[in-house]
Amino acid sequence: MKNSAYIRLKSDPLEIYFEWRDFDGDDCFNDFHIVVTFPTGTLRFDFGPCVVRGLKKVSRFLRGKTQTSINGGFQHPDIRVYEVHREHHGYRLFVRFEGNGLNERFYIENPSMEIDDELLKLFVPIRQ
Repeated sequence: MKNSAYIRLKSDPLEIYFEWRDFDGDDCFNDFHIVVTFPTGTLRFDFGPCVVRGLKKVSRFLRGKTQTSINGGFQHPDIRVYEVHREHHGYRLFVRFEGNGLNERFYIENPSMEIDDELLKLFVPIRQ
């Protein structure tokens, strides 16, 4: 069984890579991080464990057209937040870590998108 998922947004010269790793077989990934690669380097933002709902939320947002923004909050080991906003012909990513005062923002214009969320097929909606 597959135990990871990712979403890659790529546009010259920027790439934003969301990755969920080490699925526990139930409803959680033991590791979620975002890697931003640009001409002068790479930044990795570690958020810690993440429930499957986080993957669903990002995947649904990027595949859709109506929702204008999403966010996720974590407490690992400090409060860590990401936000993604749909803007013009691209997306703006904000990352904030309260513990060390990190506050980064990136804009990616007209990105190509690669979504590997096959793991979501394991979750059958409960009908009432």
